[in-house]
Amino acid sequence: MKSINMLNYVMMAIPVLLGLAGILDESFYAYALFSLIPLGIFQVGVALTYNSDLKENIHFKIYGFSVILFFFMAFTAGFWWDFAEPYGGIVYCMPPILAIYFTIILHKKQ
Repeated sequence: MKSINMLNYVMMAIPVLLGLAGILDESFYAYALFSLIPLGIFQVGVALTYNSDLKENIHFKIYGFSVILFFFMAFTAGFWWDFAEPYGGIVYCMPPILAIYFTIILHKKQ
């Protein structure tokens, strides 16, 4: 579990560092957003792996519902959303929030 937690911290640090590098060059902001994709895949994979252990945890249930909600909103917006869509801004904000929330869940489980 400690190795998963450490890998999660490293994967969380990459978008943060790229976002900070975006201060110097704006192209790093796009890299920071794209680096959230493997982080999300990793976290959803870990969540599915530990589903039986965390089934009774209310925070895990909130995380699972939020992930389902994110994909529902993303698919209904056609994955090419913009801020003009009714919930375009929410869809952009959800991946970092979900990543931080799952990191907190992993940290508390340890």
